[in-house]
Amino acid sequence: MSNTNDLERRFDAARDVLMGELSSGEELSIEFSGEQSTFMRFNGCKVRQIGEVDVAYVEFRLYKEGKSIAAGFNATGDAGEDSARAARALSRAREECALLPDDPYRSAPASTSTSSEVFAGRLPAQEGLPKEVLGPAAGTDFTGIHSQGPIVRGAANSAGARHWFATEGFITDWSVWLPNGKAVKSCYAGREWDPAEHARRLEAAKARLEPLARPEVKLKPGDYRAYITPDALYETIAFFSWNGLGERDIREGESAYIALREGRKSFSPLFNLTQDFSLGIEPRFNEAGDVAPEKLTLIEGGKLASTIVSNRSAKQYGVPTNSAPESEDLRSPAFGPGKLAEKDALKALGTGVYVSNFHYLNWSDVETARVTGMTRFSCFWVEGGKLVAPISNMRFDESLYDLYGAKLEDLTTERSLIPETGSYVLRNLGGALLPGILVKGLKFTL
Repeated sequence: MSNTNDLERRFDAARDVLMGELSSGEELSIEFSGEQSTFMRFNGCKVRQIGEVDVAYVEFRLYKEGKSIAAGFNATGDAGEDSARAARALSRAREECALLPDDPYRSAPASTSTSSEVFAGRLPAQEGLPKEVLGPAAGTDFTGIHSQGPIVRGAANSAGARHWFATEGFITDWSVWLPNGKAVKSCYAGREWDPAEHARRLEAAKARLEPLARPEVKLKPGDYRAYITPDALYETIAFFSWNGLGERDIREGESAYIALREGRKSFSPLFNLTQDFSLGIEPRFNEAGDVAPEKLTLIEGGKLASTIVSNRSAKQYGVPTNSAPESEDLRSPAFGPGKLAEKDALKALGTGVYVSNFHYLNWSDVETARVTGMTRFSCFWVEGGKLVAPISNMRFDESLYDLYGAKLEDLTTERSLIPETGSYVLRNLGGALLPGILVKGLKFTL
């Protein structure tokens, strides 16, 4: 694995300074985020920008006299400068904390556990990156971004907890474009770069360019049998966090899954959802240094098995915590597999819509778990198990209770690890392990 010792030193230095500055009656939790990345942007199968990023950020929460406040600073690696920044940030936090009202559900850090998880990778050599990534796409309008390198997270607290997580990986997020403005989009990500797999994915995309060049089919509004790929399915994952499976959302009446909790609704017996940290895509620890179970079953056989519970919610509602972050977001999700072989998906679909990507998703009705969004990129009309022609972009509006419930016919046996590709401020960790799904009907409204 690339040398991340410098980032870990910055984490420990920030922890030592902040803990050393604490006064009597003060407690502290610390989060550390950093990366050492190489980025390459390209279009027209040519490199447009290439460079490196080395960045780290410290966030901490000060607990004092029934109150708490968050603050942070950049950790540059310059020991003197970082120490001064830490001291200034803590001093400001003390001043502002004194102005806050008491928080009855404040949960001060208590964990004393320690851990270190390092997931090493095998990445392309930086000097050969353009040839490695762009070579197999020669002759196409290949456009996207490649990023690689280690990403780290750390957490510590004044009770004695100290956790370190480092993963080294790559993401090639790309599209192959036609002159008519249509594109096939794909993403290759992981910890071990395989040139053969990268080339295979490109060849699969090229094979879809010919049917994508055909005249569009304009569908009328209605329910259509559909196969939804893991990439498209990933866009629905946010809706298990946003008004989702968090204990607080359910208790406060903001969750889409209150009916699931109360037994008035259920998903299909085929649907299983687990929070699975063995995937190695994000750390198990939260901002207070508490460690979540490696696996937590949330939905089993279509029924609610667990909610996502932070320490704050545990204290407020008197229920056990599962060491979720205070946001109670779903982390490292994995859908259970089905029995449909991916190679047989089109045959099983028969006649209907092949959905490769969704975008612009939003709740249309939270109470009934209805989500709306648009199809995007290479979505096709299928007849007799064959791609016939691209469909024009359509808006769908569907309840997740139906999509993963009565309409769910099967899931693929193969599952794809779909990464989180965001890189605003820092490269994002996370993703999901997902199958494709075959549904009896996807409701298009216009």
